[in-house]
Amino acid sequence: MKPPFEIKGIKDFAYITSRKLPNEQGEKSGEVFMWRRKGEEEFNYKLKCPYCGDEQESSVVFKRRPYRVRCSNCGKSILIEKLSKK
Repeated sequence: MKPPFEIKGIKDFAYITSRKLPNEQGEKSGEVFMWRRKGEEEFNYKLKCPYCGDEQESSVVFKRRPYRVRCSNCGKSILIEKLSKK
């Protein structure tokens, strides 16, 4: 999934990630691209739901970790897991 904007300076972002998302069977059928600019509280994201396949773009302010977004089409909560150090 590509970002909905051109990234010219990574230093302008406090958080940026792109992840494949598993469905209920464990297949990586969804994707999320999430970013937050420095000085902002709101995270923006572009999502392809791993459960229903719906594509959407929205923003959210997270209160705590782990981060979760909700699909506006099927209503499922989608976990954005922390990247583990392997």
